[in-house]
Amino acid sequence: MSNSHTSMHSNRVQKIVFTNDEMDRRAVWTNAQGYEHAFRKVLRRMGFEQSFPMELAGGHGFTNIALSVLDCQQASGSGPRLLIPIDPQSNPDERVIEASLARSIGLMLADAAMYDQIWVDTHSDLQSRFAKRPEASLERLDFAAGPHDGLLFHAEFLRLNHDFSTTRSRRSASDIEELIEAIDFDLREHDRIVAALTVDELGSYRRKITGLSAHVLELADISPDDLPSLFNENGDQPFTSIDGSLPFSAGRFYWSRGTLECSLEMRNGRGWIDGRRVVLSHPSNLPVTTLSSCVGRPLHTLLQIEGLKFEATIKEVHAARDCIVVEIEMPNDEFLEKLG
Repeated sequence: MSNSHTSMHSNRVQKIVFTNDEMDRRAVWTNAQGYEHAFRKVLRRMGFEQSFPMELAGGHGFTNIALSVLDCQQASGSGPRLLIPIDPQSNPDERVIEASLARSIGLMLADAAMYDQIWVDTHSDLQSRFAKRPEASLERLDFAAGPHDGLLFHAEFLRLNHDFSTTRSRRSASDIEELIEAIDFDLREHDRIVAALTVDELGSYRRKITGLSAHVLELADISPDDLPSLFNENGDQPFTSIDGSLPFSAGRFYWSRGTLECSLEMRNGRGWIDGRRVVLSHPSNLPVTTLSSCVGRPLHTLLQIEGLKFEATIKEVHAARDCIVVEIEMPNDEFLEKLG
């Protein structure tokens, strides 16, 4: 995919360039609509257009053709749909579509009663996992065409993202146990994010920022007010430095349980800062005694990066063959609104 670039809408001099895939997402959805047209055409030719209503369905990172095949789903709209994954970056092939439809519909109709009962039991089991979790809900449980014989479970659910927004997630699996294990993994992370929530007097979630991220925003002359428009649906925003005076050449901002963190690539390959970890790529001039005695001391006593100042304490040091990894701890994070 090609990337477009986003600059701040102000008179400030642009110092870093953000990548933005908004144009790519629009192109993907346009191509997906081409697939929808091709599927309808094939269904009409097969005589199934009225028998199996269909729609284009998907979310961030996935797109499906959704068919209502079972009687219970067509009658109430609450049962499982048959999903056929598509690749919107390719062109639809009607022969492949017809073969996929015939195989998948045949599998579902051949064991309709079995799939209906499995759906009822699994749906009930999953619902119990979401019942007492705030900000999380099971949206759909369907069956999806897979690469081999049999259909896959496909669950879509809402949960909290790392920036405290609500995101739509999905999990696919070949059996019930695998599906439940995968969803439980996501829900445990959801619980950790909920535990990090801080609510203001208006009931809004308050997000935080590390001292390093705040300093990078200051160096790049970016206002925290601009942040909501910068992030893609993954809560991740890479950038490249176009100002040679900045001490870093590239990096990314990302959300971690409600806190804005950042990773940086230092100029001249001197090292990297990855969230709360510093990697030094040329450690040969650092004596072993210095490394062993620096735990608990301020980071700047071991490493000083010209133009980059932030408070951090050394927690651990790991010496490797070609680098040194320094685990750091930063002071309490500030609430974002305090920076405005």
